[in-house]
Amino acid sequence: MRTLSLLLTLSFLCLLPSTSAAPFPADQPPAFVPLGAYVSWERIGANAKVHGIDHWADAVKRLDALQANHVNLLWVTNMNEDDLPRLISECEKRAMRLLPSMGAVEAKVDWRWVDNASYYDKKLPKIIAAAGDSKTLVGWVLSDEPLAEHLPRVETLRQKFRDLDPNRFTTAVTMWPQTPLVPTGTTLPLVCMDLYPFFGPKDPNGPHTDNASKHFFRSKAAKMMDAIGDGPQGAWVMGQCFSDIWGPREYNAEGHLIGLPGAYLHWRAPTLAEIRWQVWETFRSGAKGFVCYTLAPEAPNPETASLPPKDVKWKEVLAKEATDLGPNALTNPDGSTTPQLEELGKVYAQLAPHGELLLRLKRSDEAFAEVVDGPASVEGFVEPESGARYLIVVNDNLHETREVVLRIDGAFVRAVNLTSDSEITVTENTTKLPLSAGGGALIRIQ
Repeated sequence: MRTLSLLLTLSFLCLLPSTSAAPFPADQPPAFVPLGAYVSWERIGANAKVHGIDHWADAVKRLDALQANHVNLLWVTNMNEDDLPRLISECEKRAMRLLPSMGAVEAKVDWRWVDNASYYDKKLPKIIAAAGDSKTLVGWVLSDEPLAEHLPRVETLRQKFRDLDPNRFTTAVTMWPQTPLVPTGTTLPLVCMDLYPFFGPKDPNGPHTDNASKHFFRSKAAKMMDAIGDGPQGAWVMGQCFSDIWGPREYNAEGHLIGLPGAYLHWRAPTLAEIRWQVWETFRSGAKGFVCYTLAPEAPNPETASLPPKDVKWKEVLAKEATDLGPNALTNPDGSTTPQLEELGKVYAQLAPHGELLLRLKRSDEAFAEVVDGPASVEGFVEPESGARYLIVVNDNLHETREVVLRIDGAFVRAVNLTSDSEITVTENTTKLPLSAGGGALIRIQ
């Protein structure tokens, strides 16, 4: 009898799913909506050195600025293992998640792949041990802007991290040409694309008018979402808050980066309306998170003012006079907050109470609303479990508050603006919605 009982038990166990095949958080998109900011860790030290302070004094000041402006995720690159435990602790104090790109982990570095990637077999356990079991550190970044030929390495790193740290997800941030390749070239649970749509005046290498910048951002985000389709991956957008000048440049007293004569004005800081628009358009596209690049600017260096004019073919677009391209980041070189960070914080404050809802929403194939007046865009969403319908509306005018007029399907007679917690009057299936320049709204219709 005991033999029969043992056989029956073994037969039953064989029918159970294998635990080795069970899904781990490492296999799934993160179960939160990031309202994030990105920082290059070496810029913390560089700015601290200029101002004669310890790098942790600089870091804490900037982290305090993020906390005050409702940032819930810090994406940090070029992070070192020695500083990682304290950064985890500082983020934990501020209820802020941490997503590090470690300096010792980068799929693009060729020499680390010799001898069957034995470097990573030795290095990764040490990195993961430095992170401990902290729930503040939620995942790992495997590469910053890998090219198509690097994606197989990214996938190998994903598998190595999954085996060693199965409760944290992995991702990489990719440029727009490579992003549509990520869902098929890897099994990363999260696709993240960087989109920087506001180029310098007359820049031949990118959009520099309102319509061109909006089209660039919107069309590339749409391609990412189309590439994912019904796949299991999550999607984030890394948006822009920086200026970038090649050649002679300097900071002014406000902390703005100034292009001097002969400089190539590559990117400019977004206006407050453009900050709003990027965030709202990200969620209207169906993506589930926004991370703003970048927190800390390049450190002031008096030698940059005497750099020679940039040697480029398009010399006619080089600066003819000193040109203010705005802040170089979300914070100034001294760590003080820019208006752009404060505006980002206002948008994050609107969205933060609805994070779980935004995570659940699925874009609808059914068009149950349309814009009939006003330069605006609208997308319909469905909450799968309840069947409730939602709209995300974005004002595409980047200069003025506009009253957007929506026509809603006749099956719906009530609308609530969740971001302002207010009822919207619906008359004959039409509603009017005032939106600030570049602003947006999350609306439930019933």
